[in-house]
Amino acid sequence: MQVFECYRLLGLPRNASADDIKVAYRRLARKYHPDLNQNDPAAADKFRRVQEAYEVLKNKDAAPPPPPVREAVRPPTPPKVKVRVETPPPPKPAQNRQPPLDPETKLKFDMIHRVQELIRTKKFVVAIAVVEGLRERYPSAPEVVHWQAIAYYRMGSELLIQNKYREAEIYLRKTLETDPKNRELCFEAQHELERAQQKI
Repeated sequence: MQVFECYRLLGLPRNASADDIKVAYRRLARKYHPDLNQNDPAAADKFRRVQEAYEVLKNKDAAPPPPPVREAVRPPTPPKVKVRVETPPPPKPAQNRQPPLDPETKLKFDMIHRVQELIRTKKFVVAIAVVEGLRERYPSAPEVVHWQAIAYYRMGSELLIQNKYREAEIYLRKTLETDPKNRELCFEAQHELERAQQKI
């Protein structure tokens, strides 16, 4: 694997420090670890590529070694979070309270929650139909654009798992065209798109 490809795979610039490389590797390793993605065969391949990229950059830049293998095969331990219990402030006077959402805005957010639930339950075709209807009604709403791109990406990834490479390519391209400002999502979609194109 070429050095430039390693940086791209980890989502880092060429001048990234050893600490940046280590942080990016650990984040992606947790994200794609096979133990946490048992229903996603593509995750094992992503996990392997991330490890390979890290090894190349570690040897090149003399970065600290990766964690021992025994840690890599365990699910990550969630960080301890300190919860501070505070007394809520007294309610503001009625004239300073924000008015309730107007019906149009409430409808928009209700439909976005519906799209999120459909994606969560892997009903991608219905999710795409709903979010495309929302986009026609709210063409410039950033939250609608964001969830439309996610719906396309999840559909493309699912088709890739099913070895439907041409269909996957269509939805992954739609992801890149829909929300090009979402760098992390576009990076993931571009990587999946390259995999699909290699199989066609």
